Amino acid sequence: MAYLSTDKAAILSELEIQGIDDLFAHIPAEVRKHPGVNFPVSSELELIREAKQNASKVFSGVSFSGYGIYEHEIPAAVHHVSTNRNFVTSYTPYQPEVAQGTLQALFEYQSLMAMLTSMDIVNASMYDSATALAEAIRMDLRTKPGKTGAKNLVLLSEGIYPYILEVVQTYFPENVKKEFNIEFEMVKLDSRTGSTRWEKVTNLKNARAVVVMNPTRWGTLEKELSEIKKINPEITLMYGVCEALSLSVLDAPSESGTDIVWGDGQSLGIPVSFGGPGLGFLAVKNEFMRQMPGRFIGKTFAKNRDGETVDSYVITLSTREQHIRREKATSNICSNQSLMALRAAAYMAFMGWEGMQKQAQVCRQNAEYFKENILKKGIKLLFPEGDYFHEVSWMSPDAPKVMDAGFREGICAGVSENGVIVSYFSELTNKDEIDRLLGLAHQDI
Repeated sequence: MAYLSTDKAAILSELEIQGIDDLFAHIPAEVRKHPGVNFPVSSELELIREAKQNASKVFSGVSFSGYGIYEHEIPAAVHHVSTNRNFVTSYTPYQPEVAQGTLQALFEYQSLMAMLTSMDIVNASMYDSATALAEAIRMDLRTKPGKTGAKNLVLLSEGIYPYILEVVQTYFPENVKKEFNIEFEMVKLDSRTGSTRWEKVTNLKNARAVVVMNPTRWGTLEKELSEIKKINPEITLMYGVCEALSLSVLDAPSESGTDIVWGDGQSLGIPVSFGGPGLGFLAVKNEFMRQMPGRFIGKTFAKNRDGETVDSYVITLSTREQHIRREKATSNICSNQSLMALRAAAYMAFMGWEGMQKQAQVCRQNAEYFKENILKKGIKLLFPEGDYFHEVSWMSPDAPKVMDAGFREGICAGVSENGVIVSYFSELTNKDEIDRLLGLAHQDI
């Protein structure tokens, strides 16, 4: 013990601090453990036992919670491929001669995502949907600087998740907005349909970019996105999606003139896992290629030892990256979501286009079943004329009581927000479970 005390004193002296508490001075006092609270374990074995006991208390009933993170059936083959020890590594594949497997998998991911999003190029990849949008706006500013002194107005749809908008605000504090002369303006959804009436948006002709999310945070579908380009052909249309499966059944973003598709591919074979990890992505037209963050994997040809021509995969356009250009880099993403991108590639390959369409269609059918039956109960929808995809937003006079009653019966009714409950329906929920949710949805809970 004397040795430990001496060692501790030497460490404190070397760090030039008075005590252990000084190491944690940066942590706000209100979130620190109270000194009077005793941790109930004293060994590793007891810690494991305590963790298992607490795990048994975690909610394990039927969940209708989505709101940007979506649970779907994942083929066992996806887990098998993605847990191959050759892929589960923190190694960044800068040396193609020792990373052909990883590079090929990421190339396949880019190819499949380009087909899914109907765009020319997809990166591999981003952290999540929020950073993807923030980087998309910065990329647009670099690609099309605009006229000197002109205001860069970006219209943000009210249908975007609040947590995504908060990240955008973090990326663009007041001093950065002033530097780029950029201004953000929120666009409201129509109170009846839950989509935007673009012909009524007065500043559309003056904007440099429009950012939408489809489906919206309320589960409704945006309509007439092609009207945006008709009104302002020079505008950059940024199409956001957190439920990537929707791209297999909805109109292709390119049909509405979309320039950038941003979002999260978590629903493509990545487990929910208490809200993460996600898989951010950017899919763009060719004009954005050299200003795009993230990595590109390219395919070329090489000679093997036998003199045969074989496919060869490399990281291309890497001079944009931080490991080469430091602070002048276009991309500052050196540890990205490669393993998650690989899972998404495996999922899309195993499911196929028809398999993904079938999953998405079942989600929508279940949402439609709930919508029809909740209207029969006389309960109002947030957007009474809305076309809902796989989430339905319904009004509740006392949403917290509905949520509590649901938990007592082993049901998470969804996400509650200001008297509105947003319920999510996937192919994993059956009619009996939806009927149980409908049983909660009455006026006098």
